[in-house]
Amino acid sequence: MSGAWNSAAEDFGQKVDLTVRIREILRNYPEGLSILKELIQNADDAGARTIRFCAAEARSTSGSANENSDPLSNIMKGPSLLSYNSAKFSDTDFKSIQRIGDSLKKDKNGTKTGRFGVGVNSTYHLTDVPMFVSGSKVVMFDPQASFVPGINPANPGKLIDCAKTNGRSLVESLPNVFDPLKVFGCDLSGKEFNGTTFRFALRTEEQA
Repeated sequence: MSGAWNSAAEDFGQKVDLTVRIREILRNYPEGLSILKELIQNADDAGARTIRFCAAEARSTSGSANENSDPLSNIMKGPSLLSYNSAKFSDTDFKSIQRIGDSLKKDKNGTKTGRFGVGVNSTYHLTDVPMFVSGSKVVMFDPQASFVPGINPANPGKLIDCAKTNGRSLVESLPNVFDPLKVFGCDLSGKEFNGTTFRFALRTEEQA
């Protein structure tokens, strides 16, 4: 399966010592409602008019035993928190979310509230693999390099563009991984999804 990932998915990871930096963020951002507030701020920053949250239960899966046993499939079938907003990522947003605590989203007057580098990373209180869909692209972050195929600590994430043939082929070949992202009107067919959906696979007691 790693061969398909390497051909269809680009390296897309934050470029610092993530485990140390994320630990610092989590110390400064308590668990609970503050995480939802950060996601709301990011949506406000992007100009979203609508934001929705959904708690998704664990789901049953189909497919072969091998497909269901890999680490990524396992967390995709577990419970999750979904966060949708009606704003689509710009090119600057895709760059900004890779920069922890040093957002490119700040405007000249300092009036924008969202800080992708801190806000989204506060969700590591909940999850080991934050991911999102915006436009035609799927992004998965895995700072421990333990779940997403074909990554390493130097490039701890992947970007898959469903507008490209190899991206669509990867999505179609792994329904247990990508079907949980087909929510709020997104179908991962390559058409532009006019919004952004984050999915946070909730950490289990065994993973905590």
